[in-house]
Amino acid sequence: MSQHLETPKQLSKRIGIPVSNVRYLIREDMLDHIYTAPGKRNPKIPIGAWEKYVALFTVKAEPKVAYSRQKG
Repeated sequence: MSQHLETPKQLSKRIGIPVSNVRYLIREDMLDHIYTAPGKRNPKIPIGAWEKYVALFTVKAEPKVAYSRQKG
């Protein structure tokens, strides 16, 4: 079984966000990644890591509950 990897630049191009945002997510350990060089250099992101990140950090919208103020 082979695992496909992409660079931060490739991921940013695929999903349409700046590469600096991808690097931030890697630096903060919010996005799955591996390092292919010593000293935490040359990070690679496994295919599917972005989808996992989105599923994990999506904030579910909740309907607002209207309340009426009663005079009395």
